[in-house]
Amino acid sequence: MTRKVLIVDDRLDTVLQYLDVFALNGYAVVRCGEPATAFSVYLREKPDVVLLDVKMPGKGGLELLGEIRQKDKRVCVIMISAHGDSGTVVEAVKLGADNFVEKNYAPERLVFMVEKELKTKRMEAELEGLKAGKDGRLRTVDDIVGESENLEAVKRQIIEYADCDLTVFITGESGVGKNVVAEALHAHSRRRKKPFKHLLCSALPPTLIESELFGSEKGAFTDAYRTKRGMIDAAEDGTVFLDEIGATPPEVQAKLLLLTDTGVYSKVGSEGRSQKTSAWFLTATNVDIPKALQSGQLRQDLFYRLNQAWIHLPPLRQRGDDVLLLAEHFVRLEAERTGTPSPVMSQKFMDNLLSYPWPGNVRQLQSVIRRFVKSGGKDVRLHSGSIDDPQPNGGGGRVARGLKSTVRKAAETTERECMLEALRRFGGNRTKAAAWLGISRRNLMYKIKRYSLEDTV
Repeated sequence: MTRKVLIVDDRLDTVLQYLDVFALNGYAVVRCGEPATAFSVYLREKPDVVLLDVKMPGKGGLELLGEIRQKDKRVCVIMISAHGDSGTVVEAVKLGADNFVEKNYAPERLVFMVEKELKTKRMEAELEGLKAGKDGRLRTVDDIVGESENLEAVKRQIIEYADCDLTVFITGESGVGKNVVAEALHAHSRRRKKPFKHLLCSALPPTLIESELFGSEKGAFTDAYRTKRGMIDAAEDGTVFLDEIGATPPEVQAKLLLLTDTGVYSKVGSEGRSQKTSAWFLTATNVDIPKALQSGQLRQDLFYRLNQAWIHLPPLRQRGDDVLLLAEHFVRLEAERTGTPSPVMSQKFMDNLLSYPWPGNVRQLQSVIRRFVKSGGKDVRLHSGSIDDPQPNGGGGRVARGLKSTVRKAAETTERECMLEALRRFGGNRTKAAAWLGISRRNLMYKIKRYSLEDTV
């Protein structure tokens, strides 16, 4: 997803010296030259990075820094000054600035600093999530690992739909991370400070789903020894995420249709006494939608009501090099969780990860990486005959894999030549080469290492 930097400075020359280099590194640049309106611009644009001039007419950068930090502790803010006296630096740090540079600071070095600060913030957020556990901070689009084109489209949809109250239907194979998409939708919505309630419908017996969702009165059914507050009531004005919606029984689907149409529902055993909710509903499924509708597993009228907006999460096998980015991410998290050093993946292991079809998607990859870290960095076997490989052992499977290997090697040869051409064209400048190729600088650096191009230019 394209990152955004907001430059707040009343001098145009400061903006111009940074604009090109940030744009070349994949940032969208927004400029505000009026300090009085800068905070409203910040709220509207929601940047990843803010560059603040310390001294401006009227409202100064330190005052703006204080306002931004009251609103958001996580956004990266770097102060810029023509004269970095120690008193101003100390004050900026106290107010929550991530760093401080003088105006003669090289633009390329500033971009490097910003990248480092963003990486640090991502790692801090991951550690906070690990420490907080299951009920900790909800994940945002920044926590969705991957740079493939189809995943970037999903991230854009999340930001777009988070600003509306349309019911969102999330589809995708088992293990792709539909729950992460739901969390991100809530985290970027105006309801982010309200409860987020997640119900995995397939994990409950059909007889209990209705009570869990809507609540029940004492004595409504056997073992109902007390009045139970339902998940919808507990969500208040927040978000309710119904995962595997197709597992809900017909009577519950009928009540959900009424609820999503009118906002009105009744507890089990309430004798018609109704309650009202303004919660936002997100749903997900991994089933074949046409088959589910045809068989009656999912009511058509409910599906059309829930599918006001649709997000399809692609399977891991269609996400290219995202496999390696996710693998690195899981290695770091698992090493942190177990308190062990992060092992280095061999080139052979990375090639195997890229060529494997991943029928279990991201969830399966995470399991593989856990075994990899536990083994101290020994390559986990992903060949025919292992429990991870869905392919049969017959000759047809070998022919298919042989053809796939031939095609992959041809594609790699072409890709290596393109990388080499780009690097030669721009005299080894990684930033310009990445922009010319239409990929991120991070992705290019990985390709350079993979194809051993470090010393070619």
